[in-house]
Amino acid sequence: MDQPHRRGWNREKEVRVMESTTAQNGRTAIVTGSTSGIGLAIATALLEAGYRVLATGRRLERLKEMQKTHGDRLKTVAADLSEPDAAHRIVASLPTDWEADLLVCAAGHDAGGNVPFADCDVRDMADKLAVNFTATAFLIHALLPRFLVRGKGDIVTIGSIVTREAAAGLSFYGATKQALHGLMEGMRLDYRDTGLRFIELIPGVVRSGFAARRWKGDEERASHFYAGFRGCLDPADVAHAVVWAVSQPHGVHVDEVLMRPTAR
Repeated sequence: MDQPHRRGWNREKEVRVMESTTAQNGRTAIVTGSTSGIGLAIATALLEAGYRVLATGRRLERLKEMQKTHGDRLKTVAADLSEPDAAHRIVASLPTDWEADLLVCAAGHDAGGNVPFADCDVRDMADKLAVNFTATAFLIHALLPRFLVRGKGDIVTIGSIVTREAAAGLSFYGATKQALHGLMEGMRLDYRDTGLRFIELIPGVVRSGFAARRWKGDEERASHFYAGFRGCLDPADVAHAVVWAVSQPHGVHVDEVLMRPTAR
């Protein structure tokens, strides 16, 4: 993962600040989409902040590499969120002495996208709907009873700027993110009298492996896509925002964080 190069930016100092502000180390997070891009950045940032993390993703070899680096505070489970039983398997993979109190749903894709709606492949559409929305909803549904018993818990979803500004070629991808946005808004009302928090991160364009996956690994096309923007966010930018949002005092609810690159 590329780190952002900013004037005066000190990675070591920032990690120490995150560790101090997240002194509630004992917290346990489940992070989906952990093998690349935003999900990998979030899992790494939470580990650096003292969390225990159950990391999930499709690519077993990348999960094994993560395990070598982070030791006992990281557990991994390979899961394809497009499969019907994925949510159950993820929850069942929690060690018996770990009680999750943070769920970060970072898995998502736009495979075959950035085309007019009529040109979308229905198989890609079905997979996007499953990963971007349905599996996320099922995983939240599976964990909510545990959070409600404890009277606290944070659910974080990674939305998209297309829920604020529609973009040509992204109608179906945008629809899946709109559904996720609606779910988060509804749950804030359903559980407004509990200690649960529902946080939506809404980033602009993030330079990651997302575009390459959209075009089946075509890195040249992905680079050309990102070059069309004056500025892009880095996965680490989103990860830092997640750590900040979930580190707020229990009485503070950060509903949404809308992020854009400064140059746009």
